[in-house]
Amino acid sequence: MALNVQNGPTVGRRQAVTGMAAAALGAAALPAVADTKIEASKVGVTPGGVKYFTKVTDTTCSPFNPCSPQAGDVVKIKYKSFLSNGQMYDSSEGPGRKPLAAKFKAEPAQILPGWEEALEGMQMGQTRVIQVPPALAYGEKGLKIPTKDGEEFLVPPNERLQFEITLVQVSLPPP
Repeated sequence: MALNVQNGPTVGRRQAVTGMAAAALGAAALPAVADTKIEASKVGVTPGGVKYFTKVTDTTCSPFNPCSPQAGDVVKIKYKSFLSNGQMYDSSEGPGRKPLAAKFKAEPAQILPGWEEALEGMQMGQTRVIQVPPALAYGEKGLKIPTKDGEEFLVPPNERLQFEITLVQVSLPPP
């Protein structure tokens, strides 16, 4: 996943999830949409422990573009990445940025295991807010980036992460 350190405050998008979504996900700060109310029954949990809710459902499918990704399909994903304290550390949006394109369930993996679990069953056009446990993200090692003074953690070790992901496109793999 391409990394882009965001400097300065992020306005509005991550201030607080509505009360019910925050309680249901057990998180202090997830990306939110103003006036969005999430029923506890709409919150799902994957077998690996990724918690999610589907925020937007606007699917468009065709015979040549399957709705949900299968192993080997190429997926394009818009994303916003947040630390557990609500600080955004990466995004596919902004000048010069593009959605991430990767092979779904590739060997070796091209995306975080937590993303793969969250993408399972998603359809093109859907947006999900997900909470990924450390073991399905960067784990005990965290994610370091080089700096002029050496290295620093972009993602600290054992950090629970939140993402807002939109499945933009699912394409059959090339022949």
